[in-house]
Amino acid sequence: MKENKIYNTTLYCRLSLDDGNVGDSGSIQTQKIILEEYAKSHGFKIYDIYVDDGYSGLNFNRPGFQRMIQDVQNKKINLVITKDLSRLGRDYIMTGYYTENYFKDNRVRYIAINDGIDTINDNNDIAPFKNILNDMYAKDLSRKVKAAKRSRNQRGLYTAAQVPYGYKKDSLDNNHLIVDEEVRPVIKLIYKLALQGYGCPKIARILTEKGIYTPGYYKRIKGDVRFASFKNKGWTYVTIRKILGDVVYLGHIESNKYEVINYKTKKCVPVPKERHLIVKNTHEAIISQDDFDSVQSMIASRTHPWLHDHENLFKGIIHCAYCGNRMALVHQKRPYGNVSHTYKCTTYMRNKEQCPRPNTLLHRQIKEIDIETKISKLEIRKDKLYQLTKKIYNDALNEIIDSDTSSKMIKEYQEEQKKIVSEIETLKNLQKEEDSTIENYKLLKEKVNEFLEFKELNSLIVHSLISRIEVGYRDNPRTIKIYYKFINDSISN
Repeated sequence: MKENKIYNTTLYCRLSLDDGNVGDSGSIQTQKIILEEYAKSHGFKIYDIYVDDGYSGLNFNRPGFQRMIQDVQNKKINLVITKDLSRLGRDYIMTGYYTENYFKDNRVRYIAINDGIDTINDNNDIAPFKNILNDMYAKDLSRKVKAAKRSRNQRGLYTAAQVPYGYKKDSLDNNHLIVDEEVRPVIKLIYKLALQGYGCPKIARILTEKGIYTPGYYKRIKGDVRFASFKNKGWTYVTIRKILGDVVYLGHIESNKYEVINYKTKKCVPVPKERHLIVKNTHEAIISQDDFDSVQSMIASRTHPWLHDHENLFKGIIHCAYCGNRMALVHQKRPYGNVSHTYKCTTYMRNKEQCPRPNTLLHRQIKEIDIETKISKLEIRKDKLYQLTKKIYNDALNEIIDSDTSSKMIKEYQEEQKKIVSEIETLKNLQKEEDSTIENYKLLKEKVNEFLEFKELNSLIVHSLISRIEVGYRDNPRTIKIYYKFINDSISN
């Protein structure tokens, strides 16, 4: 029996870069033809065609997909058709959510032609298994891509998308670097100034005063669209320091600096220096080994041990809750040799009008106070005040002291008692927070121990477990809000 319901149909096409094609490729065209013929043969009215070309099936924040979901929300469409389930997505949890929950809740029919999936029928038991297979395929593909990239890196092939400042890709070999002759003099000048004893800030000022384009702005004027928004604001200490420490200028390729910890989110974390892969003599050097070594020695001699050895565990994940920008680790030497390591809002340090909140956080906040001991002392003081109040009252009755004096003393004791009661209550609440923090730490350690044993935290572990830290939450500059990756809700301290 022919169905009488009228369907406003969307045809969804997706092609991943891993599928081997880029652009509005033949594969996309093939999907369109298949979907259009299917819709026509079944009498479905096509509302629109949504295309995501070059997007992974693990990523559901695709522009075409999100536009389609918006139209579902607005009740513009009630039928979605794809060539197969994998075109909708390869994450079996998210794909299952849309096919089993979201589409049904919004009264949307879903058809995957090649897989024989049609949610109007009650015979789609195979769909979850196909979703799992698609997810396994994506995971296996990720492993193969990672292994292939490492193999290319071990052979000394340059595989990164961004080219180091001072080099460009060989037109005859995309995996080989050649010297950018326009920039060679700049690199040599930077090392020359360093060998003359100039520090990174001074070198940055000299280059800025000379009007030399910064690396980002240089790439912009060379037509790199990825740097279209860059302005020539001047050189910085960070840029100079990076150039002075990069072995690429010795003719070497350094890779494996970051690793993907989740094939679905593509989240990357820094890899310890000792695990970096360096392949020597892969391209023409700009700087000699002697000059490079001399510069490293000079930098090391100027670097304060307390600064050089202090690891920034929370780099890139700690933010100011007021403006949302990152907070920088600032090292300051105090009198008598003491050193403070403090996170400060970068916006506040740069422009107090853009962020008027001087949010700060000590890198290591050690609570030396024993809360239980302090509560005990306050309780003793409260009891003593009570006894004193009784004594003053009795002395007044026995006319040992006059009534005005006794009234004044009793009032003072009672006010102090009120303050003590309030302080005890505050300390008890703080104790509860600390108990909660201890439990969270235990949970953190248990989570870590699922995949490794550690004696102390390092940046790799921190970035694996924490997605974001906010300082100054809820108008309190001392409040810390931590977003753990394994806990749904954030935890405030």
